[in-house]
Amino acid sequence: MRLPELSIRRPVTVIMFYLGIIILGIISWSRLPQELFPSISYPQITIVTTYENASPQEIETLITKIIEEAVGTVNGLKKISSISKEGLSLIILDFDWGTNMDFASLSVREKIDLIKERLPLGAEDPIVMKYNPFEIPILILSVRGEMSSRELRELCRKEIKDELEKIEGVASANIVGGREREILVELDQGKLFANKIPILKVAEAIKQTNFTFPAGTIKERFYEYLIRTIGEFQAVKEVEKVVVDVQEVNPPQTQYEAYLRQLKGKTSDKRVIHVVDVGRVLDTLKDLTNISRYNGHENISIRIQRQAGANIIKVTRLVKKQLKEIQQRLKDRKVDIQIIYDQSQFIRDSIKGVKDAAVQGGVLAFFVLLFFLMNIWSSLIVTLSIPISIMLTFSLMYFRHLSVNIMSLGGLALGVGMLVDNAIVVMENIFRHRQLGKPSLQSASKGASEVAAAIVASTLTTIAVFLPLIFVKGVAGQLFKELAFTVTFSLLASLIVALSLIPRLAARIKTKNVETKERFWLRILRTLYLNSLTVFLKFKYIFLAGIILITAVCFVMLKGVDKELMPKVDQREFMIKVDMPTGTKIEVTDRVVKRIENILLTYPDIKGVSVIIGSSKEKEYGGTVQTLGPHQAQIVVNLKKMSKRDPRYRKSQDVIHQLQRDLVKVDLEGARLEYVLQETIFKAALQGGKPVNIEVKGRDMEVLRSISEKLMQEMKKVSGLYDISSDLMPAQPEVKINIMKDKAALYNLSVNSISLSAQAAIKGYVASKYKEEGREYDIRVRLREEDRNDLVKIRNILIHSPLGIEVPLADVAYLSRGLGPSEIHRLDQERTVIVSANIYKRGFSEVVVDIDRIIAGMEIPKGYVVRMSGERKEMEESFKSLIFALILAVVLVYMIMASQFESLWQPFIIMFTLPLSIIGVTVALLLTHTTLNVVVFLGMIVLGGIVVNNGIVLIDRVNGLRREGFSPYDAVVEAGQNRLRPILMTAMTTTLGLIPLALGLGEGAELRAPMAITVIGGLTSSTFLTLFVIPALYLIAVNIMERRPKMEEKKEKREELKPEKVIVIVSPEEKEKREEITEEYEFPEEEIEDLNPRQKKALQYIKKQGKITRKEYIQLFNVSVATAARDIKELQKKGIIIPRGPNGPGRWYEINKKNFSK
Repeated sequence: MRLPELSIRRPVTVIMFYLGIIILGIISWSRLPQELFPSISYPQITIVTTYENASPQEIETLITKIIEEAVGTVNGLKKISSISKEGLSLIILDFDWGTNMDFASLSVREKIDLIKERLPLGAEDPIVMKYNPFEIPILILSVRGEMSSRELRELCRKEIKDELEKIEGVASANIVGGREREILVELDQGKLFANKIPILKVAEAIKQTNFTFPAGTIKERFYEYLIRTIGEFQAVKEVEKVVVDVQEVNPPQTQYEAYLRQLKGKTSDKRVIHVVDVGRVLDTLKDLTNISRYNGHENISIRIQRQAGANIIKVTRLVKKQLKEIQQRLKDRKVDIQIIYDQSQFIRDSIKGVKDAAVQGGVLAFFVLLFFLMNIWSSLIVTLSIPISIMLTFSLMYFRHLSVNIMSLGGLALGVGMLVDNAIVVMENIFRHRQLGKPSLQSASKGASEVAAAIVASTLTTIAVFLPLIFVKGVAGQLFKELAFTVTFSLLASLIVALSLIPRLAARIKTKNVETKERFWLRILRTLYLNSLTVFLKFKYIFLAGIILITAVCFVMLKGVDKELMPKVDQREFMIKVDMPTGTKIEVTDRVVKRIENILLTYPDIKGVSVIIGSSKEKEYGGTVQTLGPHQAQIVVNLKKMSKRDPRYRKSQDVIHQLQRDLVKVDLEGARLEYVLQETIFKAALQGGKPVNIEVKGRDMEVLRSISEKLMQEMKKVSGLYDISSDLMPAQPEVKINIMKDKAALYNLSVNSISLSAQAAIKGYVASKYKEEGREYDIRVRLREEDRNDLVKIRNILIHSPLGIEVPLADVAYLSRGLGPSEIHRLDQERTVIVSANIYKRGFSEVVVDIDRIIAGMEIPKGYVVRMSGERKEMEESFKSLIFALILAVVLVYMIMASQFESLWQPFIIMFTLPLSIIGVTVALLLTHTTLNVVVFLGMIVLGGIVVNNGIVLIDRVNGLRREGFSPYDAVVEAGQNRLRPILMTAMTTTLGLIPLALGLGEGAELRAPMAITVIGGLTSSTFLTLFVIPALYLIAVNIMERRPKMEEKKEKREELKPEKVIVIVSPEEKEKREEITEEYEFPEEEIEDLNPRQKKALQYIKKQGKITRKEYIQLFNVSVATAARDIKELQKKGIIIPRGPNGPGRWYEINKKNFSK
């Protein structure tokens, strides 16, 4: 039993099934995780190694090169890039998409374990981190209060951070800004010299004192006691009492004096030297290393990360609820907590946008149905299929462990227009049967069953185009997989609904509610189409040649459309990276940043300005990756949403250009500014934040500097490029302590002891940790500010010799000033400089042509390479894999259609509609100024599945009519008229359903709009041309494939020479009919002289019986369907007979009474 028949016979079962789906859908929706992006495993691993105070060259030689060589052999590795900066080695490993990152990180750790022994002794163990650029904070809070920064930071930690991290779904709350506590032991060089105590001895004494150690257990009669050695500091004051040394009060000056004292048995008095005797202990703050501000006010920001798979909307709601309680509790302490970034708002807006698109699509579909069917109940039944299909989709998404995000919602919004297609085809066919006067149950069963094969095939072709997306490489392939799954689920759901629920509900429509007569305007449309089709088929070769020519022109025009990887999305946010000359103090950087801030805050577009200068030295997981020096700052500018009501709000690019013009008059004290426009959500996942990236590779840093500077000068001449910069940092001023090893040896001093003494004196040495309330604070030992604030005093730093004397640093080393690289960048184990630029009001493809010309004209030394990378490289890779996906999609669509029609040539006719869609795509892209990007390519792949649906429905009907005995010409004309209404209805509902998406309304819609524009353009042109091109191609194909007309003519001539004897039917009634036919009936000779014997006898049969059907004609004369159809058509053309009754098997033919009478 077929599905439509089953659903009609079992109404209660159908109702219960769909009630179950609605309940499941609602439960699934409430439990689906909601996030901004799909959960994807980004194929990148970061290796961080710290080696305090080492120069970039030392980091590169001693750490970076060794690790790069070791991990270079890991399976699946695509690219290695590294940055060597002061005290830090950062290596980034890029793997192929689809690599199992858990196994990859294990392999990397194994390789590092093998070379750990080769790393310097002072270097920390390398940290291996998996990186995901999409794991951005879900909330960023700004905290301000009328108290010191230390108090505010402590308050944030105790009252806010600790409370928020208890919330279900919150992974961490990281504090940025504020100053941290530190216990500082400031030593007086004079006192150290007087007491002959080396600086390292003080550090060692503190380290050895601050201990709590388990000593074991002791057992008594009844109890067992744990014994612990308690030595840890309980209060800061205890640090002062640490014993550094025990010395004699009046030590003997000579060996002889010591000998005399020994003879007399005198023991000299001892004195104990405490820390307080050689310096002072301060409970203070760490040196200012970072500044955080929001809208010009100093603040502390808290970045909240969610746990993997947590529902962002739910977590945010819980956090906001907790924040209200915290704010209420801190009301008396005048603490202001503001939310400056909320990711859930973007998701909410996206969900709202898709809901709106679904509702608008549903309403538009309803009006299209009402317009064509003029029956409110039929229209409502089809519209009802949208929410039910969506509920079934949610259930399938839940069981497939998908999340609600921008891409899956995009798939749902894309599917809304297509959800009703199957329902329309079924409903329209049921409606047609009702108009023929059939009863409701029969119409519902027959109408649905007739088109079942066609809609299953058309749904499968649409699903098949999404299958090749599995093979698309790069970030696009990963992100669009979720969209593919959602569309697949929604289409499968709509197919089930169309074949079960629609026939059941359609059977309930009462006969009086269905008009049997066709509407006047639809009759006019059919007549207009019939006349146009007749003309088209008459001159089919001329028309087809014209269409092919237009398609070829459009192909050429499409090549000229500007290309880019991802569509530009104005996220109303941009970042300014401020780089002062290396070595600039944090206070100077702050002064310059304030000048930029003040200009920004005067613009009406600005919503918020967040400033971070420098980085906190506190080590947090993953925080080491993006460290800023005291000479660097990041300004994140949030803009108000653009609105037509307020024209003051400009595009992000326009705001940047205004700022650049305003900053010309401002003294930036040598600062270099870089603008990072958040145009693509996936910029973090690509190389750098700018579209244009050029790699300059080689060995010598100076040669790389000169090549990159020359390249930047040439690029300034290219129109449309701005903010041209290179990642080659200016040289950093440094003072080198050059140790004279021969002189150091005279004092029994090693290079190591001199280096450690210099480090402890200048930077300070963290001797131990002070514990309080579960927190640890550094105990730092160093010289007083006045003993180390210039180079002369540094020369006089005293180093304790094992010989028992104090040696000034100047005696064993000399100081020299110079410049050294602040950062060394490497790519694929070669030193690399990346020159990057932004584009303004010019196409990416045009700019690339100009840059390629510049590179080709440059004189590049041997062993050095200059080439484009970044977006272009990613774009080429993605486009190649998308073209492969498109070809694979076309092959799969052909295979499905060939299976359905059981024919190898008919699918080729339908496939011809694919290039026809290029006409509409090209026009749509040019009219809307849309670039050719990954999303447009995806739209073309989707089109491959959608545009063939009209052809499938049309050819399916043609085949049905041919089986009923229609000639090829009559079959295509009749099928065109029969399927005109459903084809126009499905095309209009799909295009109208996509209009809300194409308009780019709602958050994140700019990402989906190019796809919608592509589908609308392609579907509009292909729908219009399908109705004419497929009938023409079908007739041409039939003429080629079925070369029988000549053979039939020869057969007819032979039949004319012989007397006609036809004995087919054995029943007595049929025998009587045959006998009656043998009597000749005279017609006017001039009218029937061209007729063959069969046609003449058929006329006699009609005179006796009153009518003849095609089936009777075939049985009477034992001829093929094609011959019978051709004979009857010739009689029709001559005006001898006229058709009566409905189209299809029930049609009969009578004598045209106007021309003949008995």
